[in-house]
Amino acid sequence: MSKLKSNLTAGNNVLNSYFPSRTSIAKEGDFDWGVAAAIVIRNLYRKRLNSKLLRNLEGDFQDKEKAAIAKFEEVCRADFHSKLDETELWIYIKEMYFDVGSIYQLAPESLLFKLAPLTASSAQHRLADMFSSLMHGFNLPKIQWEASNFIESQVIKSLQSEVILEEMKDNSQTLSKGINEKPYLPFLTQMFRRDLQFLGTRPKYLLAQIDNLLRLYGYLYTAQLALNIKNTRERPIVRPLYFILENESASRERTNLSAFGHQAVQKAMQYIFPYLSMNESLQFIDKEKGDRRIPLWELAETLSQNDSIPLRKYAKEFAKDRNEEIDFVFDHDETVSDPHYWLEVLLKTAVDQFGKKRTRAAAQEKFVRTTEHELCSTFAKSRGQAGKVLVMNQDYITLITNLAVGEKEKLRLGDLIKEFNYRGIFFDKQSQQALVRFYERVGNVERMSDSGDAVYVRKTL
Repeated sequence: MSKLKSNLTAGNNVLNSYFPSRTSIAKEGDFDWGVAAAIVIRNLYRKRLNSKLLRNLEGDFQDKEKAAIAKFEEVCRADFHSKLDETELWIYIKEMYFDVGSIYQLAPESLLFKLAPLTASSAQHRLADMFSSLMHGFNLPKIQWEASNFIESQVIKSLQSEVILEEMKDNSQTLSKGINEKPYLPFLTQMFRRDLQFLGTRPKYLLAQIDNLLRLYGYLYTAQLALNIKNTRERPIVRPLYFILENESASRERTNLSAFGHQAVQKAMQYIFPYLSMNESLQFIDKEKGDRRIPLWELAETLSQNDSIPLRKYAKEFAKDRNEEIDFVFDHDETVSDPHYWLEVLLKTAVDQFGKKRTRAAAQEKFVRTTEHELCSTFAKSRGQAGKVLVMNQDYITLITNLAVGEKEKLRLGDLIKEFNYRGIFFDKQSQQALVRFYERVGNVERMSDSGDAVYVRKTL
């Protein structure tokens, strides 16, 4: 069955799926990583703030967040008063968990208060939707939290009570507009879910690392999407992305850093918006039937001979609509009956409309600039004559090492590097040597012999 709209017509370029950047200038709060983390936690544990708790919250964004926390504080105080002989102790408990903002370091679910002011149409959902799409409905059963002491245990118990939190049962609520997207990069979805499985069963470590995890996957998704998006005739695969450690030099001789690093991503980034917006314009999504948007490469797989005529007609109409010359010439062979040919014509026209000196060029520049600043700047760093290269600091090295070793006690160095590669993270031989030196300083490396194959790396947890 064809996935194409029955009425393909040329309109404005629209992007509401698979990527958070837009062609307008990003406003403050559009890329709120705290909100994104909260939504990932919500989806992972299938918990949200109780709807009764959210009633009648007044004020602006921050006021509503504070008001929700204040309601939790009231519940928590009542719970303690029912258990404490000396109610005056509440003053100290309040100072510990509520007065200095430490509530957000209590448990992963405490991040859910950041969602109190959000509505379904809030722009803050865009960044989170990218991760929700990557998760593809992944969630964990109830996790047992090990508190450090009686007081912390009671605060967490109050937080996780039905008065404060309720279970999410409607899958449509994992995305802001109820659109279930099939993952664009299945290989990255597999790794993201595996890493969430590991972190989700370790709530304290998850809470400490959720921001780093999302910023890492935010870049990996952006880069792998850019490097894969033009290959509409094949399933996306891991494309090499070479990183260096922050204390390494990036000389010109290290060619992988430019050929298979951020500079390659920059060149490919111009295709993301045209391709994704075209993908969106081609598909009809019936929300009532639970339709799921599919990635462009999968849409191409569904095309049949019967789709050639509507695609050819749409290609001609779209080209005419985007034409900025005095005369319009459709210089394509209209006798071709291959639907993939006409899809490529559409995609080429979609890209050409943003070319230099075209009226839409500025919109594309804003999209790329926003993407670079919001999703790439954590790792893409300028290193003199070498240009922009991918740099990873010690915090991220420690995180990806723990994720790669996972539930195992230790991993052979070669297997550890393979685990990095599965996530799209590559290191050349020089960087691998720098990694071993870093592990030796940390004290989580084990040498069985002088052979490089006999080097094992342990988790730092």
